[in-house]
Amino acid sequence: MFCKENNGNGYEQQQQPPAMVYGQNHRYRERVRRGSRRSRASSSSPLPVRVSDTDQPRPPCTDYDMAYFHSYAHLGIHQEMIKDRVRTETYREAIMRHQSFIAGKVVVDVGCGAGILSIFCAQAGAKRVYAVDASDIALQANEVVKANNLSDVIVVLHGRVEDVEINEEVDVIISEWMGYMLLYESMLGSVITARDRWLKPGGLILPSSATLYMAPVTHTDRYSESVDFWRKVMELICPPCYH
Repeated sequence: MFCKENNGNGYEQQQQPPAMVYGQNHRYRERVRRGSRRSRASSSSPLPVRVSDTDQPRPPCTDYDMAYFHSYAHLGIHQEMIKDRVRTETYREAIMRHQSFIAGKVVVDVGCGAGILSIFCAQAGAKRVYAVDASDIALQANEVVKANNLSDVIVVLHGRVEDVEINEEVDVIISEWMGYMLLYESMLGSVITARDRWLKPGGLILPSSATLYMAPVTHTDRYSESVDFWRKVMELICPPCYH
């Protein structure tokens, strides 16, 4: 993956368009072509256009973004997440519990990784699932989709949520966006971007809420390591400052 300099689209593959489309969903590819023709049409078109669909500047792809995407390009980290049975089963159960909202509907999986949540949605009867990931793990996700004979349902989009094009509104957004202390990885912004770009009014986001619990603790060794250390340093280098 490469970031093209001075390009508002941000994410771009070398000698490729901003997002690669994988899968055998011919209807989707035709819809992309129709969407491209519409985007080149006259601005006098009477069709309503949402603000999020207009030519707004897109955030650039930074070096930090590229390092983040690269860190998720390897199967090892995805193996660790999938092996977390509590995490994986919780998502599967949540998807199946909301099957009535998913069956026959269009779903976006933001940060699809190896594609496990997209497969769960397909098993729940989704009409179409757009599996989006800017990391090169999207290549493996497409192989997983093909191995499960789900290429007619799941379309893998290799690119950032800010850059990929989906030319229809979606009914459901699913994402495993939570990091350490809930917000560490900052993927929530990508979910919000997907919501603003594609989610139908009244659409479903899974998960849609979270609770962060915090409590004070005492850890003498940690306190000594982090606080007492600097107290001793200050006593040594600047006694008047300390006293």
